[in-house]
Amino acid sequence: MNKIYLTIITENQNAEIKVEKLSEKILNYEKNCKLISIEKYHKLENSFKLEFEISIYSENINLINEVLAYSNKIVTPWLIYYNEENKSVELIFNKSKFSRFRKNEFKVINWMQIQYE
Repeated sequence: MNKIYLTIITENQNAEIKVEKLSEKILNYEKNCKLISIEKYHKLENSFKLEFEISIYSENINLINEVLAYSNKIVTPWLIYYNEENKSVELIFNKSKFSRFRKNEFKVINWMQIQYE
């Protein structure tokens, strides 16, 4: 079993109830996804930080493909960082004019990170 960690920073969200609805959408994409925390994100006005843990039951060789397939269900494009020394993979999404959101509810996502180590 492998674990990946998903962090989302929202924008224009002044009520936690709206962020909870976003977390429900994310949780519905993956049955092995668990919400770790929701908290105010003080670096940006009207923002929240959501953290998830996702368990993936596959061989390491297929893991990167699964992570990419999962992340693409939410937003795109992604920057991918690979560290050869410790075999870690990190995906970063930064909202821009080129961003594509798979659901309207995801348009509040300003930044996102997926880590696998």
